[in-house]
Amino acid sequence: MEVETIKMIATTYEGLEDVLGRELMRMGAEDVDTDTCKVTFSGDKYLLYQANYELRTALKIYKEVLSFDFNTKEEFFAQFKDYRWSKILNIYKSFRVEVPSKSTVLGEQAEVKEQLTKIITEYFNEKSRKTPPHDTPNPSVVIVIQVTENHCQFLLDSTGEPLSHRGYRIAGGNQKFDEVYSAGLVQLIGWKANTNFVDPMCDAGILLIEAAMFAYNIPAQVCRENFGFFTWRDFDAEVWQDIKSSTKVRIKHNGEFAYKILGFDEDESNVKAANQNIKKAMLDKYINVERSSAKDIDLPEGETTTIIEAPKVDVYRQEETKKTVEFLGTLAKKTFKNQKVWIHSDYPELPKAIGIQARRESETKLNNEEFTLALY
Repeated sequence: MEVETIKMIATTYEGLEDVLGRELMRMGAEDVDTDTCKVTFSGDKYLLYQANYELRTALKIYKEVLSFDFNTKEEFFAQFKDYRWSKILNIYKSFRVEVPSKSTVLGEQAEVKEQLTKIITEYFNEKSRKTPPHDTPNPSVVIVIQVTENHCQFLLDSTGEPLSHRGYRIAGGNQKFDEVYSAGLVQLIGWKANTNFVDPMCDAGILLIEAAMFAYNIPAQVCRENFGFFTWRDFDAEVWQDIKSSTKVRIKHNGEFAYKILGFDEDESNVKAANQNIKKAMLDKYINVERSSAKDIDLPEGETTTIIEAPKVDVYRQEETKKTVEFLGTLAKKTFKNQKVWIHSDYPELPKAIGIQARRESETKLNNEEFTLALY
């Protein structure tokens, strides 16, 4: 049987596109091409499922159904009137149409969504005098119509809830970044799981969990129970089980990763939250979290990589900014001296303000907010 080649789009945060592209290439994806906040690629159904289960820096995976150009509304809607909707839906499969972008040719997004929903329901009504439910809270199929002026991509959302919802976060904290961005930071700093890993202000423990999953080669979504493609008409349970079985074989165990992953926080409620999340992720054997001020940490023996998600800086509050800079400078110059310490901050002047030259600097973005990632 000929294997279907599927065109796909993986979305991510700005600044993580290259990291995501490398993840996909390691999986064997073809035609990998990065663009702002997304990576396009191609592969088979196995890769579609695998990408959802294993990618650490993707937010959503979309399957392309159609791609076409149009000049008028009539040409646009004709493509959907000619489409055989029974390939992806039946009268028992609920659906929702999403139109996230606007085209001057088509007009208001709400009108496009309404017209496409009508085309789909009329298709089934003509064939069986019944229509599939639509716009329900948890639809079986989410149809995404991505329009860029005169070009349209008809996509299916294979993910459901964003892949940042790993399934292990059960306790809060004040975590600045979600699971996807935390996983991205682990890879942006170039950590190869060949040193100890320390988060001195670990909050809810998300960065520690993502580092441990990376170090032990644990699939990003091992704790997650549902994906959008589970309810598709062509869902292949055998392929899905094959993916889960193959990833189990590749997971490392205690001893294969010969370093420590340690977290610290001076807030007892954060320590409690981190330990709850770590236990839910089934990583309590691999991560240790203690209550301690970042300045008073006893580092483990051997080479250590430390990453600090710095407190937010408000440049208009000069006294607070000065205290934050002094605190981070103490960490870089004294507490973690002679070790690799990365500081991730929204204050672009931080490397200069600390008073020592960063060995490496780069700028990243999260939802259009600038951050500096510097190695000391």
